[in-house]
Amino acid sequence: MLFALTLVAPGRADVVEPAAGQPAQGQPGSPLGDPAVHGAVLGLAAEAAAAPPAPGVRSEPALLRAWSDPADSFQQRVERTRRASLEAGTWSFDAAARAALQGSGGEDPLVRAQAAVLLAPELPLAHMELARALWLQANQPMSAIRSVATALRAIASHPEASLWFAGSGLFVLAVGTCVGTLLLLVLVALRAASHAAHDLGHLTPGNAPAFARCALLCALLLVPIAAGEGVLGAAVALLAIGAVYGRPGQRVVLALAAAALWASLFPVARIASAALETFPNDSVARAAYSLTQGIASPEDLARLEAVADSDPLALRALAMDARRSGHLARADALYQRILDREPDVAALNNAANIRLALGHMESAIELYGRALDLEESPVVLFNLSQAYVRGFHVDELNRTLAAAQRVDGELVAELTALQRNQNESYVVDLPLGPRPLWQRVLASERGEALAAMLRAPLAPGLLGSSERVAGGALLAALALGVLLGGRVAGSRGCTRCGGRICAHCGERAVGSLCESCDTLFNHPEKTDRALRFARIEALRKRDRRMARAMTFASVVVPGAAGLLVDRPLRALVGAVAFCVAAAGIWWRAGVVPDPWVAGRAAPALFGGLAALALLVYVGSVLASLATRAGGEA
Repeated sequence: MLFALTLVAPGRADVVEPAAGQPAQGQPGSPLGDPAVHGAVLGLAAEAAAAPPAPGVRSEPALLRAWSDPADSFQQRVERTRRASLEAGTWSFDAAARAALQGSGGEDPLVRAQAAVLLAPELPLAHMELARALWLQANQPMSAIRSVATALRAIASHPEASLWFAGSGLFVLAVGTCVGTLLLLVLVALRAASHAAHDLGHLTPGNAPAFARCALLCALLLVPIAAGEGVLGAAVALLAIGAVYGRPGQRVVLALAAAALWASLFPVARIASAALETFPNDSVARAAYSLTQGIASPEDLARLEAVADSDPLALRALAMDARRSGHLARADALYQRILDREPDVAALNNAANIRLALGHMESAIELYGRALDLEESPVVLFNLSQAYVRGFHVDELNRTLAAAQRVDGELVAELTALQRNQNESYVVDLPLGPRPLWQRVLASERGEALAAMLRAPLAPGLLGSSERVAGGALLAALALGVLLGGRVAGSRGCTRCGGRICAHCGERAVGSLCESCDTLFNHPEKTDRALRFARIEALRKRDRRMARAMTFASVVVPGAAGLLVDRPLRALVGAVAFCVAAAGIWWRAGVVPDPWVAGRAAPALFGGLAALALLVYVGSVLASLATRAGGEA
């Protein structure tokens, strides 16, 4: 993408090396690997430098000029660019930060990383490179850890990073939840399969042998797959079997599993896909963001102008560009249109800055006040103090600056230092944040095509084509299973010896025991003493074998530990947690290539998610083993 490129000054041809862990030229996922796109940025810089500005025509982008113009030192160049970007409302000048990280001017890696963080404090990549430099070059592990934490916090405020991380994270959760719930349904059905096959034999003519009954049950379970409904169709059948033979508590957990399966395949998959698709497929969003970063092409401008009347995001980007290009009257008119539609803090603050630049001080102060009514922003308070400076309102100035320092003293100190460098009043625009992009993600049907493609291997038929049909099928299977389970006296196993208890076969149950075990343990006078002790010893050997087998299954099979101690909710949590951990490890670098915003923050975040999920899984296994040990004692 255009805004992921390194800025190159006109007349310079810096040869840069990629930062460690980042894609190099020519590698997949590297924006520098596309000569056409890279050439477009170089052409934009050369064209802007050569062509004289004309009325109504954009001159060389101010942000590009601030970075590319000669400077006495690297530090002066960085500070000048930071001041220009804040004044223009670009709080995270990503392109300049990437250029600083890859600079070939001989600066120390720690200096370059610190400059990148100053230029783009919302870019996770910059903070992770600073953490690496602090750890390796400066030997400051605690500072490095704090920088990693800052990188993770910065994700929420960076428009593209928030979309990429959220899309990848939701995709990991969707895959883990889908596979985990399917695994639970398989385990529940396997536990009931023997009884289901036995009872199915009573519904067929003749006295079919056990293997024939099992074959018939398998054939019925394969019918949805043969009908083209895939794994989701088989899951519907497994859900029905589990509901027939489950107790009330188990049926509630099966309902939760069915809801989680449906949500992971449809709404969560759609939102994840939409977040991942927004920048690649939304030309207006790409153009708007490129414009706010100061590297938009003429085609981007034309695209935004064409949809400005109907697209709020395009209108905001054009207003910001008009202000930084010096067309204050046009910017004022555009911001008034924005305020008529959605008067949020950023629009009110930026519109007030325009009014202040035009000399309408009272109107600017009124707009700042409206913005502060919505949120006590330190930036708005700082700008309001600049308005009071121009009006020589000393008391109001002191009160406003004190309030700004109370909210965020560090930021106010930075803005004050930048103001002193120019020795003039200095107001700052608020940036184009993630909110407008997320509104586009959540309010549209984007992502449905990608989500449908991802569902196709699991649900290629009618169930996968509509979330209503899939939800209805899962609900119907659950209701049918509960209805049959309440009306049909199915077979079950003896809790002591595991033998089958079936009313159709004439085997009488006494509570949870078969008739033989009831006589053995509750009526010993009716049994031979030697035979009784031999039978008890045989059951003890069986218990030891079953204990070893259950321990092995609890450790090896995710979700089995909870089911084996009749804790179905614990089984669901364990199965889903294990699968989420596996998905987080598999996609630890993201589901799609990093658009040069994450860097090492991706493995840190997704690895942490996997570790947390794995901890939940281990906890569920240990809790189940402790429950079984307590029951045996």
